[in-house]
Amino acid sequence: MTSLHCSVQGCANYKDDLCCRPDIMVGGPDSEDKAQTYCANFLEESGDAPSDAVDDASPNPSLDIHCEVANCMYNEDRACSARHVDIRTTRVNGGQIKTECATFHSAR
Repeated sequence: MTSLHCSVQGCANYKDDLCCRPDIMVGGPDSEDKAQTYCANFLEESGDAPSDAVDDASPNPSLDIHCEVANCMYNEDRACSARHVDIRTTRVNGGQIKTECATFHSAR
């Protein structure tokens, strides 16, 4: 399994720079740049969604990372082959905050 570091503190699945899910999906099938990727399992932490909302309150340092980014060099049959993955937030469109896979590397 891949080692995951997550710095998306506004996610209900976030705890201690890790994720409390058993797996995640990196989305953005036609991405050409890491800013076009995203964590498809992001769940905004709010009054309706408690922290660590999905599956387990314990952070998961190694989990399955599925990937639909066709152009990523680490995508092997929709599974991430990178040894370590960083999911983080970035700003787009004049300041809007979104998630991205900072490990993305173009296969081209």
